[in-house]
Amino acid sequence: MGPKKGEAVIVRCLFLLALMILLSSSTLAESRTLADFFSHLDQAASILKTQADLEAQRSNLLAQEALKGLEVFGGVSGGFQKSPYAREPFGHFFDPMARIGLRYPLLGSAERQQRAIEDAAAQVRIETIRLDWSRRLAALFLEENYAAYWSAQKILTLTDNYLHLRNEGVENLLRKRQEAGLLFKSDYFEFLSAFERAQRTQVEFYNNSNQALMRLAHLTNTTVMPFTPIKPPLGKIADTLPNEVDQLDLRILQTQIDNLQNIRDTQNWQGIESDVSVTGFGGPAIPHPSPPDGMQWGYGGAVGFNFRMPLEIVSYRKNEQSRLNSQLISLRADYTRRGQELQHEFHALLSSFQQLTQQINFQRTRLEAAQELLRERYLRLQVLDGDVVEQYLQALNTYYRVAVENIEAESEHWKLHIRLRQFILLPSMPGEDSYPETDIASLSSPLQQAKKFLTNGGNVTLKQSDELITPVSTQFISGQLAVYVWNFDELITQTGLWNKKETHAINRFLVSLDAQQISLVADNPQSVHNFLHDAHHRKKKIELLLGDPSWILPEYRHHLIQIIHKLKAVSFDGLHLDIEPDQLESELAGKARLEEFIETIRQVAAISPWPIGISIHPRYLTQDSSFGLCVLCELSQIGIKEITVMYYTMNIQAIVTALKSAMQQHRTLVFSLAQSLEKELGSENSYAHKPRHHFINAMQHLQDQLQSSNFGGLIIQSWLDWEHYLHENPL
Repeated sequence: MGPKKGEAVIVRCLFLLALMILLSSSTLAESRTLADFFSHLDQAASILKTQADLEAQRSNLLAQEALKGLEVFGGVSGGFQKSPYAREPFGHFFDPMARIGLRYPLLGSAERQQRAIEDAAAQVRIETIRLDWSRRLAALFLEENYAAYWSAQKILTLTDNYLHLRNEGVENLLRKRQEAGLLFKSDYFEFLSAFERAQRTQVEFYNNSNQALMRLAHLTNTTVMPFTPIKPPLGKIADTLPNEVDQLDLRILQTQIDNLQNIRDTQNWQGIESDVSVTGFGGPAIPHPSPPDGMQWGYGGAVGFNFRMPLEIVSYRKNEQSRLNSQLISLRADYTRRGQELQHEFHALLSSFQQLTQQINFQRTRLEAAQELLRERYLRLQVLDGDVVEQYLQALNTYYRVAVENIEAESEHWKLHIRLRQFILLPSMPGEDSYPETDIASLSSPLQQAKKFLTNGGNVTLKQSDELITPVSTQFISGQLAVYVWNFDELITQTGLWNKKETHAINRFLVSLDAQQISLVADNPQSVHNFLHDAHHRKKKIELLLGDPSWILPEYRHHLIQIIHKLKAVSFDGLHLDIEPDQLESELAGKARLEEFIETIRQVAAISPWPIGISIHPRYLTQDSSFGLCVLCELSQIGIKEITVMYYTMNIQAIVTALKSAMQQHRTLVFSLAQSLEKELGSENSYAHKPRHHFINAMQHLQDQLQSSNFGGLIIQSWLDWEHYLHENPL
């Protein structure tokens, strides 16, 4: 029994080692967005087949159009007749004759040709609908597999961190406590079974990950290696039902109904075939007897009107009209029935989606409760004896299960969002993520803390406890922060401002002045000069912040120019423009609005005595979402020094991916990242609703991930919110 058990352990260890190698390779793989796969979508087999069917129907339409109109007809004839009345002993030869003519269809014949063309055109429209729908379904199916891969990778990362705890000493710690009589053996095996379940989860989601990769490769007809997936922003789905859903079979039925309706309304000569023809003929005339000098030739022509109809034409026309009416009624009934079925299916899916949205809220509340329980149990380790270690490990197991359930709920929510988009159309690039994910870094943070605890031999040192309970007034994050200041009049008059703990982590203040303050400073700049002198003495930078979107418009642009002229004598460290195009209330829209935005900045750069920074929405980082304009290219050519991206989301990975891509493409620009502490924003966009340790971890993670020569740091929105947040969220 002993050797067999040892062999089984070795086999299991080798299997887990192989899994860890594969997982580490996928961890180090490059990041790939969903948009990267869409460029290969036309290679999907279903799309290629539908394209071929469409080309076949287009060829048939061209063939039917070629059959319409004038027709050429003709023939050559000759013959022989054996008769006792013939003059020749061998009979009488008919004169050979050739004829050729043109025929133009009329009445029912013309309508028959036109109906063939309209039927072919309707079939082309149907195949076009099928192709569009095939592309749409292929994109949604691709996204569904991308979502499956995303959730599998997140769960594998979390599970890998959890299973590492076993190797870091959990099993040894539990064994020692069990041998010392501090832990029941049943509890010991219960703890071990939690790791066995995690190993089963690891194998399950590793298989799911591989299957998703294979399906992605099949859909794109390319080789897909392991990569780091990034959840795209998902558009908001309204809680109310639309009047009509968008489905393939409804479009096809409507096309058939329109075609049949057109036939019924335009076909007036059913059963009456007719045409007008012009015929020319000629040939040799053979007289009897033939003249000695050979054959004689003759020719002629004729114009004719031809028609053909059944004797029961009235009955035929009546029954044909009845057939068309019955077909039309049948198609309309199918359309109504199918529409009702689709409304029911959509309503059921929407109800499930709404329930799952509430389930995610419940799961996140459970996750916060599990995090808090883990933190409390960790703090108890330093002051209490007894079973506090077991309670901490129990809380750790509970946290892992809840975190996995949270990821699974987010994955199912995403997949339901995809299925709902089979019925309704949403913007392809929503401005913000209405259903943000829980970041994997924040999910893994408690497991990393447990790893430190185990590495220390199961002891909580004073240094570790200090990390949890020391207020973050002197040691915030590795990099300094900047802050938007919209209440400069209160800031400049604060007593002891530079000694306050809220100020220690701030090295740059972007201060906004209203119209009255601008006039006062222009007339008497001494107070601002004193403030700037004190700030510079403490190595703090003060930049002028101007933020009225109306300055984008040509008719208001001169106001901004005048302000700069008034304040150019003040030694600000820079000028920062927060004139977001999306906040402009004007009929000017799209590309024209962006062009005026760039023109305003160009004119400001021409006269500004200070370096200029710009705040922009993350959508303007790429040309595709900027109406074909490369906004960053234009700003770089103007001479802008800093781009601040106002990316308000809890999805850290999405932020890192977007900014890293921009920083690599535009190395002459310095990029900063704005994050919000505004209570007015929702919990998915602002850290005002998060505990301070969550905010600290997130900011530190962003600093670490975005560290680069052209990364300018983090900017907090805003100073007033920063003060309130530190006051309301003590550690």
